[in-house]
Amino acid sequence: MLDDPTAPAIYRTSGDAPYPTPYAPLPANIVPRQVTLRDRSTTATLVPFSSPDQVPKTLLHYLCALLNREIEKGDTYPMINELPLESFGPYWFANFGAVMLLGNVSNVDHVWQMEKEGIDWSKQCLGSFYIKPNYPGRSSHVCNGGFLVSDVARNRGVGRLMGEGYLDWAPQLGYSYSVFNLVYETNIASARIWDALGFKRIGRVPGCGNLKSSDHLVDAIIFGRDLNGEAEDYLSEERFDKIRYYLKTGNYPNGADRAEKSRLRSAGAHYRLVPDPNGGEEKLMLKDKEVISDPQKQYEIALKSHAATHAGINKTTASIAERYHWIRIKETVSQAIRNCTNCKETAKPAKAATPSKASETSQASPGAADHQSSILSPATVENAELQNAMQQDHGTQDQMDISRFDYEDIPVDPAIMSDMYASASATGAGAENNGFGTEATQQEVQGHGGMYGAQIYGDDADAQLQAELAGELETRHAGVQ
Repeated sequence: MLDDPTAPAIYRTSGDAPYPTPYAPLPANIVPRQVTLRDRSTTATLVPFSSPDQVPKTLLHYLCALLNREIEKGDTYPMINELPLESFGPYWFANFGAVMLLGNVSNVDHVWQMEKEGIDWSKQCLGSFYIKPNYPGRSSHVCNGGFLVSDVARNRGVGRLMGEGYLDWAPQLGYSYSVFNLVYETNIASARIWDALGFKRIGRVPGCGNLKSSDHLVDAIIFGRDLNGEAEDYLSEERFDKIRYYLKTGNYPNGADRAEKSRLRSAGAHYRLVPDPNGGEEKLMLKDKEVISDPQKQYEIALKSHAATHAGINKTTASIAERYHWIRIKETVSQAIRNCTNCKETAKPAKAATPSKASETSQASPGAADHQSSILSPATVENAELQNAMQQDHGTQDQMDISRFDYEDIPVDPAIMSDMYASASATGAGAENNGFGTEATQQEVQGHGGMYGAQIYGDDADAQLQAELAGELETRHAGVQ
């Protein structure tokens, strides 16, 4: 967030008309949005508000206390001082705010009726978010959002559902682009939600977070996303949760359409649930690999695996892939390596890269050279930092021999593969920029069952990560010729 919580509200005055009038009614197409939580049976409602006066005082007080508790924790919001109630209302609801409540809530009047009945908001309210301009004046059509998740809503998919509501309503309010200015890289769950919803990591602010939970300054990621078009079809932990629910209950999740039911039946032939020996929740398995859907647990596994040997990104990824499966393992590993204190102390400046056979081949052809340079151009400062973190194992980047994994026999989720190939077909020439431009390289990725490619293909991870895979495949393809 860039605005001062105590400053007057900024309203959209650029982009498409009509422009909003303070505290005026919302557009007619913005109505309460019914959703289903991660357990696929509990229903909730996102209720939109256009002014703080529309929100019952007791609910406003609860949400203010929730924000102040986050400020006091000192790990997600940059403010130090708590916000008084008289400042919170205009700050959170002056432009647009939404509150997620359990059950089916028909309208704002229904919320006021709940207050009259003496409802306990700490049990009924799951979270809230706002949408407002990120910049004033001529750039006010670019929006920003702030999110709160209550204690009773943790690990229930509320953050993801509110993010989907944000993406649905923001363009209806006249915004064409969204920016999140300050997502601390230690906030893994939040970052993974934005990755999954198609946001791009458009920047990094080094050492900008003096957080309570860290003994060193923490970097922040800047996320951005176009709101006027469909984002890439990012795969997320939500699909695994749906598969788990289907296998456990034999029922389809609430709201599942015909196509989703078909995908779940197909996935049921490849995945299975096995009992936890410690009496916990059953484990979801893909062949002999445990599927990890929780972003925080993914990060903990990556951090523990790397800490055991302090190996580079490829060896750590390979070690994890022998036992576990989740989408974009390599990206999680790169995050763990960047946060490794030992590696930060021992990392040396990256040496100039020695031209590989693939790059020599590309230099022989102007077209190939242009293609290769477009892949290797660093997108952000993050790439240089990642290269330093990867300079392990005697100062060289270890190579990942993906041929030693038995990926050919892994039963891959057909929905995952169909989405990948559909994305490749839709982007056309764009597929070449991802390093899969030739028929031979496409066949090579398919030959590995798509498991390694699913971690990189179509991803908005670092250009360096895409370059590694592209360089390896082009080199092997040149060897075949």
